[in-house]
Amino acid sequence: MTELIYEHPLNEKVRTYLRVEHLFNQLQQLIALETEWQQQAFFNTLFDLIEILDRNDIRPDLIKDVERCESALVTWSSHPSVSDDKLQPMLQRAVKLQSDLLRSSKFIASLKEDKFLSPLRQRFSIPGGTCYFDMPQLQYWINLDSDYRQNKAKKWYQQLSLVQQAIDFVLSFIRERGQFKAIVAENGFYQSNTDKYELLRLSYPLDAGVYPTVSGNKYRYAIRFMQLCDDTGRNNSSDSQSFRLACC
Repeated sequence: MTELIYEHPLNEKVRTYLRVEHLFNQLQQLIALETEWQQQAFFNTLFDLIEILDRNDIRPDLIKDVERCESALVTWSSHPSVSDDKLQPMLQRAVKLQSDLLRSSKFIASLKEDKFLSPLRQRFSIPGGTCYFDMPQLQYWINLDSDYRQNKAKKWYQQLSLVQQAIDFVLSFIRERGQFKAIVAENGFYQSNTDKYELLRLSYPLDAGVYPTVSGNKYRYAIRFMQLCDDTGRNNSSDSQSFRLACC
């Protein structure tokens, strides 16, 4: 039985973290640049990532969150049941990330100033703006030697490696704070208090024929399971639904 995991952020900071993580996952799949359309998708995803990081200065939040992770790891290190072999590499990683983040400048400064990327980014923001009659330099670049293109793409990607490492570390730490517990949503609905949670993770079976929608904030959250409907796009499920919930 296939289980789907749906994640819902309960504050704007984690919402931005998840969006950045999602775009990095896309870039990793596109960086091979194997086809013309894969290359167009790579640039589109890269510019989306630059836009999010430009609008949201997440560096201060990441510094604070990595510091919190480090403090928690130091506290756990004194617990006799915690494996030191597993904890020490994580603690060393947290210390290095915090040091690198404190020394870093704005994540996307060099990418915004790139003479090749800058005019492309302006055109990609326009619907249909990626036609080659508007960007002959892109058509030329896409047809250059594959090794040259991949090396350039990897260099652009590496300029964002610090933010990717920090996002991966913090989100992994947040996710591991919550343990899945079995829940039954009576008539397809469940609600509870958040208790300062930042992220909800729902695990539910694909063959149940429903999907979750979540509304919530730092005080309360509500989960409602929906059915796809050809006429309206979705419809409330009136059946009780078993699922597993992790509050992180």
